[in-house]
Parts: sequence; structure tokens; C-alpha cells
Amino acid sequence: MRLYVTGGTGLVGSNVIRLARQRGYEIIASQYGPAPEWAVDYQLDPLDLRDHAAIRRSILHYQPDAVIHAAAILDQIVMDTQRELCWRIMVGGTRALAEACREVGARLVFVSSDWVFDGREALVHEGSPPNPVNFYGLMKVASERDLGALDGLNYGVARLAGIYGFNYAAPSLLRKENGLGFDFSVYVMHRLAAGLPAEVWTGPKVNDMAHPTLASDCADMLLRLARHDGNGIFHCFGSESINRIELAHQIAAAFDTDPALIMPTRTDQAVLDAMRHIGIPYRTRASCQRTAEALGRRAFTVAEGLAAFRQEWDAFHGARDAK
Repeated sequence: MRLYVTGGTGLVGSNVIRLARQRGYEIIASQYGPAPEWAVDYQLDPLDLRDHAAIRRSILHYQPDAVIHAAAILDQIVMDTQRELCWRIMVGGTRALAEACREVGARLVFVSSDWVFDGREALVHEGSPPNPVNFYGLMKVASERDLGALDGLNYGVARLAGIYGFNYAAPSLLRKENGLGFDFSVYVMHRLAAGLPAEVWTGPKVNDMAHPTLASDCADMLLRLARHDGNGIFHCFGSESINRIELAHQIAAAFDTDPALIMPTRTDQAVLDAMRHIGIPYRTRASCQRTAEALGRRAFTVAEGLAAFRQEWDAFHGARDAK
């Protein structure tokens, strides 16, 4: 399979590329911003998602069998203050990719988010009505609907949540700070592994419960979806929900570190001030049953994901120490 990946130096994209190369796929990865931090064995194609004509030219040039669109803006403040630019990249760029994929007969897998929901429903599923509380979620919903409205498009929407793991293309880009979202697992792990206190913000304005997802595991789900023949929405995130404090304690157990270093703490006031106009979904619990049946497996539970991450952590640092 010839696979085109956007966001190849990101956490999700780098894991998709790594797994796809192990399976013998031919890879083309769009690049905008930092380059991979070491030599790669796949094709890099500079691409600015603001340039919709360039998107079409790139897809028509490479003629991929499938495209996994993982590139995204993640800075909530940038999205809130530069909405026209972000809309052109996130929504317009996705539509341009979709139209180009339809033109060449490629399947498009669009990476969306559990943040299309407001976090107020007891349980949501793939068909639940979205209700985003911030501009990021709104743009994801707009793209989901655009794809569904394009006649003749072969596509899958892959919602992800709380991604953690290694960035295999650019490790220096890996986020190791606390935050309001559910992507704080690597921060907790790094602090505990170093014997340092790990503050876990418990509120106000935090994503307190969600489905943590190991990047290498969702990479397998995305590749399965790229080969799937069904259109629609798929929940490709971890199969189990958990709250922030419980997750931190499971991280401590998985990495044999001291749980006494976990410090539930009120959300930093400076962060609250900077994010005062931006909504954060408080809790997200979702069913993944339809997706598991369609793709032939469910994603990892919390314990399974952390155990696999411990193996990846040991392998990565063992290889680095051997150099």
C-alpha cells in the first residue's frame, strides 16, 4: 500500500509511519515545520495546509492508496485568537485533502477527537450528536460533517483521545508539561521516573475523565481503518475511561515508581486566566463497541496500554543507552 500521512513529525503521525514501515508500506509524509530529527526511509513532501491548491497537486502527484490526515493545530489559545487562519488549515485543508482523495480514488482517514463532545453525557457512542465547547472541537465537527457530505468519498473519521507515547520522528517535540487536557500521561511518567513530584491538576477547568490512548495502539487502529471499506465515524481511542488521579496512580504502578509523588493540585491560576474564555469538556465516557466490531479488535484498556508503553520506554532508552 502507498500511504500518505500528514503530521508525520507529530505523536500520532510518527507512530503511524513507524508501524506502517514495519508492515512494508510505502510512505509519503507531508512536512511543515520541524523536520524529523534523524534520517528517514520514506519520502518527505513539504506541504502547507493553508495552500489548498498545493494539497491537490501533492495528492495527484503521489497517487496514494490511502491518506491518514493526522496534522492539526493543538494550541487552544492560537485557535481561539486566530480563528480564520486555523479554519483555513483545519477545515479548509481537510476538505481540500478529501476532494483530492476523491479525485484519485484514495481512502481518507481523518483524525478527529473526543472533544467533539461537551463532556456532559453519561455515555456517548459513534452516532451521538456532537456538542463542542471550544473552537478546536467545532472545527473537528465541521470537518466530520464535510466528509460525510462529499458524494463518492471513501473515508473514515477516527476519533482519538488522550494520546500518550513516544514521538519516533522528533522526540524533542514530545510534550512533558501538565495541562488542562487528557494528554498529561507523559508528563506524569517523566516526573515520577525522575523521582520528582508530579502535580495533577484536579480543577477547575480540566478534562477530568477520558480514554487514554497509547499512540502505537491507535496507529494500528488507524491502519486498520485505512484498509476498511466502510464510511463513517469510528472511536479509535483506548477502550476504557479513567479519571486523572486514578490514571496517575496506574502510571506509577506500571513504571514501578513512588505513588506518594503524585500531588493532586488546584489548576494553575495563570493557566486559568489565559484560558478563561475557552471551554474544556469535563468528562468523556464513550462506547467503542461499534468500532471494535468493524475493525476486528478493541483498543487497549488503561492497564494494557501502560504495560505496552513500559515495554516501549525500556526498549527506547535501552537502545539510546547502548549508543
